[in-house]
Amino acid sequence: MQSEIDETNLRSSIARFSAENDKIKAEYNKIKAENDKIRAENSELKARIAKLEDMQTQNELIKNLLSARTTIVYRWILHANLFLRKTISIIMFHSDYKHIIDRLPESLIKRAYQGLLNHSKNPVPLEMISGKSSRIESYLRHKLEVYENSLNRKKRKTMTQEKILRPRSWPEYNVSPALPTIHVVDSRAQTDNNTWPEVRKHDYEEENNRRVMNELKVLSQHLLDYNKRTFGKFMQDIEKDYRERVSMNKKLRCENEDLKMQLLEAEKELASMKSNSSH
Repeated sequence: MQSEIDETNLRSSIARFSAENDKIKAEYNKIKAENDKIRAENSELKARIAKLEDMQTQNELIKNLLSARTTIVYRWILHANLFLRKTISIIMFHSDYKHIIDRLPESLIKRAYQGLLNHSKNPVPLEMISGKSSRIESYLRHKLEVYENSLNRKKRKTMTQEKILRPRSWPEYNVSPALPTIHVVDSRAQTDNNTWPEVRKHDYEEENNRRVMNELKVLSQHLLDYNKRTFGKFMQDIEKDYRERVSMNKKLRCENEDLKMQLLEAEKELASMKSNSSH
């Protein structure tokens, strides 16, 4: 009777252990399935991170290309401005007068052009001003003569001032005491005779300089307006694209960091689950 009871208890224990073993196997399979799922998610996260890093690299390349392209465009604009400045005189007048025009500043070329067009008594028609004409050639030669005379006067004036300011050598101070009165009288007479022409010359030079500066300002403004009309929209599009790329790059970088944190957390969870399953 006792042996039957022991056998029954043994069978009951075996059945209980078998059930617990099945339960452990089921739990193990469940953990294994979760581990496989986590591994798959980790692989997917790594693939997404690699893709984001590749996109980030591409954005950096595009950013560098845009920067280089912008530099090229600015250089092209600069060369275009220089080309416009060099060719504006050729557009205004016939190329046969280039040997005269090259010796004149741009402001005087433009003033000569406007002076011929808007002459009070005998204006030159617009369709004829770029052609060959003895009147146009004489007018340009006159402008060149006036301009060169003005330069020569300035040069002589500068040399005179330098001569006055330059320290005199010792023999120049060794003058007879009887001569100073004569020199003072001559100098005063010369000053009285030349004061008014010098004032007029100074006023003329000031007026000429003022007009030249005004013409330069007008021409500079025209060039700026031309650049804005021609390249403004193009540069705005480039800058907009550049800002969008920078913003997208920052967004991708943040998303990349978030995915890396998720991957680290998943790896920690997987390691913890492996440790628990081993125990």
